[in-house]
Amino acid sequence: MIFRRLRQWSLLPIFALLAGLMLGAGAKGALAAAGKWAKSDLIEARLVAASEGTGNLAQLPLAVEIKIKDGWKTYWRSPGEAGLAPSLDWTGSENLQSAEISWPVPSRFSLFGLQTFGYAKYLALPIAATVREPGKPLELTARLDVLVCADVCVPQNLPVSLSLPAGGAAPGPEAQIVARAQSLVPGGGEAVGLELVSLREVAITDEKGTRKPGLEVVARSAQPFDGADVFIETDPAIQFDAPRLDMSRDGTEATLRLAAISGLPEGQALAGRDAVLTLADGQRGAEFRQTVEVGESVADDAPYARLALMLSLAVLGGLILNLMPCVLPVLSLKLLSVVSKGGQAPARVRMSFLATAAGILASFMLLAAGLAALKAAGLAIGWGIQFQQPVFIAVMALLVVLFACNLWGFFEVPMPQWLGGASAGQGKGLWGDFGTGALATLLATPCSAPFLGTAVGFALAGSIGSIFAIFAALGVGLALPYLLVAAAPRLATRLPKPGRWMITLRRILGFALAATAVWLLSVMAVQVSPELAAGIGLLLIAVIAVLGMHRWRPGVLPRRATWGATLALSLAAVVVPGLGLQEGMAARQTAPGEEKLDWVAFDRARIRALVAQGETVFVDVTADWCITCQANKKFVIDTEEITQALSQVVTMRADWTNPDQTIADFLASYGRYGIPFNIVYGPGDPGGIVLPELLSKSAVLEALKSADRSGAGWKGANNSK
Repeated sequence: MIFRRLRQWSLLPIFALLAGLMLGAGAKGALAAAGKWAKSDLIEARLVAASEGTGNLAQLPLAVEIKIKDGWKTYWRSPGEAGLAPSLDWTGSENLQSAEISWPVPSRFSLFGLQTFGYAKYLALPIAATVREPGKPLELTARLDVLVCADVCVPQNLPVSLSLPAGGAAPGPEAQIVARAQSLVPGGGEAVGLELVSLREVAITDEKGTRKPGLEVVARSAQPFDGADVFIETDPAIQFDAPRLDMSRDGTEATLRLAAISGLPEGQALAGRDAVLTLADGQRGAEFRQTVEVGESVADDAPYARLALMLSLAVLGGLILNLMPCVLPVLSLKLLSVVSKGGQAPARVRMSFLATAAGILASFMLLAAGLAALKAAGLAIGWGIQFQQPVFIAVMALLVVLFACNLWGFFEVPMPQWLGGASAGQGKGLWGDFGTGALATLLATPCSAPFLGTAVGFALAGSIGSIFAIFAALGVGLALPYLLVAAAPRLATRLPKPGRWMITLRRILGFALAATAVWLLSVMAVQVSPELAAGIGLLLIAVIAVLGMHRWRPGVLPRRATWGATLALSLAAVVVPGLGLQEGMAARQTAPGEEKLDWVAFDRARIRALVAQGETVFVDVTADWCITCQANKKFVIDTEEITQALSQVVTMRADWTNPDQTIADFLASYGRYGIPFNIVYGPGDPGGIVLPELLSKSAVLEALKSADRSGAGWKGANNSK
């Protein structure tokens, strides 16, 4: 984590070593240990220690010295918009448990309009080396990886080593090198007279008059500032422009305003985010951890205009949702409903379609209420999360099977009137039309249409009122086709009148719903186990057989026995997933299948490390119940052109088929609460490039090039897998 507390050394061990030297502890003229200089054309490096031996110390003060050729520079732990921090690989060392680097105050560099942070000419990185067995020799062997840049960037790899024998820990001149390096590491502000007064969100106007989100940092100094600067780290990483500096008359108070230039999702606020601030004034530095306070944001200029925009996007997203693959089974019910209205009075048609629209709106309000309750309880929320529950999937599979049986003519109205009407759409009353709308909403939620993710993210990241407002707009969008027919009912009355031809149509549409049940069971097979899904499938087939026998061989089973068996089988189909849920989900392992790419498991912490190594990372957040995700996979990700491009980067998959708080938190950090979600990280954009819900080949390729920045083909990424 970028927010991990950087360990601050105590200088007492070094002072103690120096005091021991003054008192004669150690031979006269003894020198601290120093490794040999390793050299390349651009840098020189060596390891030094503050003592000649390990003594009885559990932690030894070390440093790696790096001399850099004039005109070249290397990078800080957070390099900025581009770059790579130096690293040490200690493989081969003996008696070393861990080695932790501390980072001196960096300088700011601007190259080709990019803001980067690092060091020029000379760098000494303090290292806290923890020995595995105190009192024994310490053999250090490391590979130093350094990226140095001028007009071009050149990676450098040098071997550095150092041997510290057992015995007295007498200090020498190199102890001063270590102490000097440690003194430049920013700690608390009290020691250097620096104080952070406030950190708040502000709106910053650039040279073109455009208002952008940004931060305002107010700092005080016990002595006048010489040249204040601030380096801000967030997670996910947000990059900021160089600060605009305003000083008080006496020079002891500095106000720094920085505009966010990349990494901040559109429409998201900076307020409430945690940040690590490194305040610098020359070689003085102090580090602070602070939460961004609410201030003047860009959205404050026109809050009602922004809400209106989000409501418009929600209506549009809901309308497009009618065309998404996950709603195709529902279209069968819509089609049958429209055909059944042929030749009826316009007033009856209008009321029927208004009732269906009301069912959609009521269902969206019910979803909004559930999500608002989960949010108030502090639980994970998201679009379509009900499909993470196998019991819900079993209920939906049972419903569509019963609807299919109704369409096949196995029963007419043995169920409540509204439920039978929902399945058949045959004039069973307004409650039946209302049920059609409710079913349309439930089966639509596994999909994410364009604009829907933005609208839902705005709603779920905002207040309870915004959740209800946005979900109402989504409902209006999904119901818009019905509302249009209600406004012009003659569109339906001019269709052919119902007749015998509808029997064939009913049977065809029944098979479409049966296929939906098969898809739902395939999701359960991945969530829990194929065996459990197959068992539920057999129970549903038994339901079909019982109802079919009642229709075609009515004398075999009495009416009461038929409905008793149907009820028992239905209850079993719903209860069994709940009984096997925990064991099945715990035992579930994702099968490799026939994947065309070498996907690695989602690890948010690893993303930053991979990007720091110069890799490009493509993250795919998906689920088996998300049909839009499967469409993206089939028509974009698994195509030859995209597969070839992704094979050269690190491909990381986050499977949200089952509930996973880590994935939910990851989505929420980008203002997203539904899937699909795809993002590309790389040296060119460490904060990530968010891709649209519906992927396109051009969008993926452009993001890969932008993240890599060089567009050189993303070489070497496979080595990190």
